[in-house]
Amino acid sequence: MVKQDKRTVQTKNQIVDALVQLIHSKGFNNINVTDLTRTAGIGRGTFYIHYLDKFDLLNKVEAKLLGEIKEVLNNVIPEELKTFTDREEEVPSNLVIKTLDYFYKNSKLLSALLSPSGDPYFIGKIKTMFKDLIMDSFSSVKDHTYFNPNVPKDYVMEIVLGYSMNIVVYWMSKDEPESPQKIAEIIKAAQRIAPNDLINIKG
Repeated sequence: MVKQDKRTVQTKNQIVDALVQLIHSKGFNNINVTDLTRTAGIGRGTFYIHYLDKFDLLNKVEAKLLGEIKEVLNNVIPEELKTFTDREEEVPSNLVIKTLDYFYKNSKLLSALLSPSGDPYFIGKIKTMFKDLIMDSFSSVKDHTYFNPNVPKDYVMEIVLGYSMNIVVYWMSKDEPESPQKIAEIIKAAQRIAPNDLINIKG
């Protein structure tokens, strides 16, 4: 039974690796099951044991990724919310680095899905998940949360969401992403720099 489980995991990994390779070389829209099985080195029957078609494969791969990302973010978002008031913490927390390490370990798959030839809807799925998690986190500390009255609350949510998501998504889109430690330092530094101080144009 254990051997069968290991064989199943290995087969699925081969299929996912083939998906990543083919997204980069052909684009998801141009991939078919034959491409996947040939690249993965498996028979069509083996593919259909696990997936109905390429769309079922994509949905299951993304659902697994989103579930795992949600699990790690459930830990890191509350921790990061504290840093908005805890100005003495000048270094990224170990929890943040561990979370970014998950993204780094899955960078090839995430990069493929987020690329122009991947799934154009995946970024929306990530954004929705981030938004739901952030809203839940703010709700859990609502009695201790102050929103600046100069910016409507829904825009505050978008700012926080954009801050949390855009840096990670851009990082994952790079051919050679920086280390989790480095990107954690960039995120921490960006937290403490006002947008108008990021770029100075002198006449």
